[in-house]
Amino acid sequence: MDKADFLKGLPVYNKSNFSRFHADSVCKASNRRPSVYLPTREYPSEQIIVTEKTNILLRYLHQQWDKKKSRFIRPGYVFPVFNCPVLNAAKKREREQEQGEGGSPAPSRKIARTDSQEMNEDS
Repeated sequence: MDKADFLKGLPVYNKSNFSRFHADSVCKASNRRPSVYLPTREYPSEQIIVTEKTNILLRYLHQQWDKKKSRFIRPGYVFPVFNCPVLNAAKKREREQEQGEGGSPAPSRKIARTDSQEMNEDS
């Protein structure tokens, strides 16, 4: 079966698309020698390729997050948790118990936060 017979029965919208097709034109690339990969190093045959189960993007984001976190946290520094309802309620109970033991009926004055200033000094 030659190429012209193969293309003859195909449905087309525009027949002039195939008007310049010549069956006698032969591709000269078949005479060229195929390229072959020649390895420069020898790897052991018992080497096992293992795919990681985590997504590449997730792994990259976790690495970036760990790098960023390690820059801001000093060794021995406890990272403060803000707006945590459980911790805030526990702190409030502790303050109420301390006030009850001290016997001072007057509410305690607000104290400026020092931990937020430490965070600003690092950056």
